[in-house]
Amino acid sequence: MKNLLNISDREQIIKRIESLREDAQRQWGKMNANEMLCHTADQLRMGTGTTKTKFVGNFFLEKIFKGLVLAGFPTPKGKIETVPELKQGAGGTKPKSFKEDKLELIRLINHFAKNPHLSNGIKHPAFGEMNSQQWGRLAFLHLDHHLKQFGA
Repeated sequence: MKNLLNISDREQIIKRIESLREDAQRQWGKMNANEMLCHTADQLRMGTGTTKTKFVGNFFLEKIFKGLVLAGFPTPKGKIETVPELKQGAGGTKPKSFKEDKLELIRLINHFAKNPHLSNGIKHPAFGEMNSQQWGRLAFLHLDHHLKQFGA
């Protein structure tokens, strides 16, 4: 299964980020391409403990839905709201410039991959405690989902 901790999977994601254009049109959702870069960067910050989030999960999300998501079952496009700490227009990081935000996302991806120990035991706001492999898998899936949102 694809995982941000695998070098070939990480390189694939980075190439897709590099190909992303600022004027790319979203195919679902509310964010523009630059906001998406900040949103996905915030998820990596959350996965390394830099951004703190409140736990909103429950038994179903922790024990059943987490397994389905990590197994690769597709999430509904535009149907799942994120937590306020990662949401654009709420607590998420505000965009600076497209170029800066793209470079910051790539930097965070590489930082995440070089320091997988930072993710061990970090609690996901819906899925609960996760290890570095689970965070790497979820980060890949999250980035893949949003890059598809903008045709990258």
